[in-house]
Amino acid sequence: MNDTATVVEHTVDSILDQLDHFHQRATYGAVAGVVDSSPRSLMTGRERDQRSSWIVSRKDGLPTGYQPDQTHPDIRARDQILGNPEALRTWLHDPR
Repeated sequence: MNDTATVVEHTVDSILDQLDHFHQRATYGAVAGVVDSSPRSLMTGRERDQRSSWIVSRKDGLPTGYQPDQTHPDIRARDQILGNPEALRTWLHDPR
């Protein structure tokens, strides 16, 4: 029997797919922690669109620098925002 834990690799795209599917917000810091990136550079080179808008600022719960038409209309569908890597990892394993 192998006692080594299986490491599940997540990418920004795989996280965005799940956040978008479940209409769940997560902070830049939480996502950056899961993908081993810097919160400031996490979205560099990505388009600002409704799918990407689920990654939000801890301060106001909204994506930074997005116009209203770039933000998903259901952005506030859930009150909970996944605010740290551990909470996001747990949720990714068992989204609710």
